[in-house]
Amino acid sequence: MTYELALDAYRGPLDKLLELVEEKKLAITEISLAAVTADFLAYLKKLEAEKIDQILLADFLAVASKLILIKSKFLLPSLVTEEDELEIRDLEIRLRLYQEIKQAMILVKRSWQPLPQIFSREYLAQIGPVFYPPREVTAETLHSVLVGLFADFEKIFRPVAVIKTEIINLKAKIEEVFKKLTDRPLEFQKLSNRHSKNELIVLFLAILHLIKEQLILVNQPTHFREMTIVRKAKTD
Repeated sequence: MTYELALDAYRGPLDKLLELVEEKKLAITEISLAAVTADFLAYLKKLEAEKIDQILLADFLAVASKLILIKSKFLLPSLVTEEDELEIRDLEIRLRLYQEIKQAMILVKRSWQPLPQIFSREYLAQIGPVFYPPREVTAETLHSVLVGLFADFEKIFRPVAVIKTEIINLKAKIEEVFKKLTDRPLEFQKLSNRHSKNELIVLFLAILHLIKEQLILVNQPTHFREMTIVRKAKTD
């Protein structure tokens, strides 16, 4: 059972969706990432646990990561810091490497199809395959090759860094932002100056909450221009 995505804006293979978005033949804003995830989870529920293809799961995570990356850069261009750029570049490298490994896997699988590769007499065809290793292949040479292989992998894959998560109170951030605002427009960049990535996310959520409560006004003349924020005047 081959998985195909079924959305209002797109119907077809998941890989093709990413290809259309990257080639700008389909706008990322037309795709709901929540709907993509919900559709995939609904597909998995139809399968029995032992029939779930691990390669399919890996493919979905790779494509979904790239879609999230593209959409976040489109929606929040001004929130991308130097640290974010490094993480984005690292993710892009990992996704490209995954695609290369996937193509290599297809090639290897095609080369090892369970079909007879040699034609011979019938009685020879009944004899099981016998492996005759070359004389120069020993336990020492195999060990040396594996050591070199793992050394090459270490050059490609950097060690995973432990990231300490800081806890930021959303309610306190909302109060802090509201106190800084007056009836004069304030640029968003001045609110977000020298903040960590987590603080920027909480700051953005605080602004969204204040907009929802109709306590502030936000203006952005065009895409990619700086946002200005002002406290909304009280009405009697």
